[in-house]
Amino acid sequence: MPKDVQVINRPSKWDYLTKKVGIYCRVSDKYNAELHSIANQASGLIQFVRSQPFWEKDLYLEVADIFIDIASGANVIDRSEFQRMMQAARDGRINYVVTKAVSRFGRSTEDVLVAVRAFKEYGVEVYFEDQKIGSLSPEAELNISLYCTIAEGENKSHSENVRWGLKRHAENGTSKLYNKPCYGYRQNNDGDLEIVEEEAVIVRRVYAMYLSGMSLVKIKAALENDNIPSPTGKEQWSKHTLDFMLTNTKYYGTSIIFKTHTPEYKVKRRVNDGEVERYASEGNNKAIIPEDIFSKVQEERSRRSNVEVGEDGVKKRKSTKYSAKKKE
Repeated sequence: MPKDVQVINRPSKWDYLTKKVGIYCRVSDKYNAELHSIANQASGLIQFVRSQPFWEKDLYLEVADIFIDIASGANVIDRSEFQRMMQAARDGRINYVVTKAVSRFGRSTEDVLVAVRAFKEYGVEVYFEDQKIGSLSPEAELNISLYCTIAEGENKSHSENVRWGLKRHAENGTSKLYNKPCYGYRQNNDGDLEIVEEEAVIVRRVYAMYLSGMSLVKIKAALENDNIPSPTGKEQWSKHTLDFMLTNTKYYGTSIIFKTHTPEYKVKRRVNDGEVERYASEGNNKAIIPEDIFSKVQEERSRRSNVEVGEDGVKKRKSTKYSAKKKE
């Protein structure tokens, strides 16, 4: 009896030879001028891929996806699009990754090499256009390390120049940081701070409630019960926001900058406990809170705190915690 036979069409050679490419772009942050060129960066890489359809003999490349991260020097693990690209490699949805430069791929030599090795494990080659390096070549890791070292040196030099510029502007009073707006203020057309009265009323109320003995938790509840939105427009206030409000010297007219600092290149920002100079611009803006009231609030905060600073400058906990209830 004749069998029911179906013809299985032979795949075209292009089904075997077409390789899918993932294009990876990264810009520093959403405020950076570089963000405006992200479309150019992506389209440039697309054209780069299309202009070289035969990277190997009889090999055709097709752009399968574009991955764009907006992150300032973030670790690979914190970049959502990078992680999505990694998953695409695991799933076999891309065979190549093309990016502009080694510096776009990671913040350090170690980051870049770890990522490149991970893609290699999935059989995916990473190609860096500017350096003309393919990660599967025998000398790839050596060349990548070399370019990363050069890039890190350039970034460190740039970071030091930026810090020097910020310090110089702080010293001569031209730093724009002095007039950075906060709740209760906005910048006028001249770039100076002016009071937003409807917000200033809330600031004065917070100071008054705190001096009346209310805790941050109770102040938070009072503002929320009165349907007063937080500085970010949310229904709920955070204790951190209130504490920042109670310690902001701008409210009595003095703007202090460099309250936090970055000790050195690639070290996270931390509170400035005297490691570097801070700069104060007295009479920088109109006051919302009288200076004597501000001082009383700082004294009350110190009284309530269960942390004290010893003569040696070391912070330590007090023997008893602050309590709103008086001991009998």
